[in-house]
Amino acid sequence: MGYYHPLSKKPYHILAKPGEIARKVVVAGDPKRVEKAAQLLENPRVVNENRGFLTITGEYKGVQITLAAHGIGAPSAAIVFEELYMLGAREIVRAGTCGSLKKELGVGTIVVIEASAYTYGGTLGSYFPGVSYPACASPELVLALEKAAEKLGVRHARGIALSHDAFHTVEKRAQEWGAMGVDVLEMESATLFALGRFRGFKSGALALVVDNMVTGEELSGGRDELELKMTQVALEALVA
Repeated sequence: MGYYHPLSKKPYHILAKPGEIARKVVVAGDPKRVEKAAQLLENPRVVNENRGFLTITGEYKGVQITLAAHGIGAPSAAIVFEELYMLGAREIVRAGTCGSLKKELGVGTIVVIEASAYTYGGTLGSYFPGVSYPACASPELVLALEKAAEKLGVRHARGIALSHDAFHTVEKRAQEWGAMGVDVLEMESATLFALGRFRGFKSGALALVVDNMVTGEELSGGRDELELKMTQVALEALVA
């Protein structure tokens, strides 16, 4: 699968040693979210800080787990997903944030993303020139994430995302994308899903709704707690 075997490549950004990256990984854009989530692990230890890609490995319910920051947007995220795979990751779940395009999908909801659209070109266009490569989560992880959310009593919904490349221009096309049936906007899940399929690792994604672009509602309080709970959902799904 793919045009070269990525294990033959050397990671340039995540400078963890062999064995320091778990097979099961939860990723987030913000390194502060990763730092806070480390409290959910037993024996957490920092295995990389290079380039701001904070990476922490520990155990959750006796299972080795890695938490890793991937930065903002597809180019940064693709680097991290590729290098985590090179270092042994085989299941990667993103725990991120999103904006809702549906009135009924209110702030504070955790969305289990089952598939993602993306604008043509950009990072995925470099990987897959001339084709619209599918960007779908691994079905077993979608189901595991939903079961974990139910177990933890978290308000959640399944949805379709659109991963865009320009944060400060999304308002221009939000109404158009919503009319297409897109539920939420974020920036990295399509890259995760496509590379998972291409390289051969399982992928899944959660996204906390922090603003509703239809109603104008914004998440005003409790965000840290909800982000931590979202990460716990991802951990429960990975160890299930």
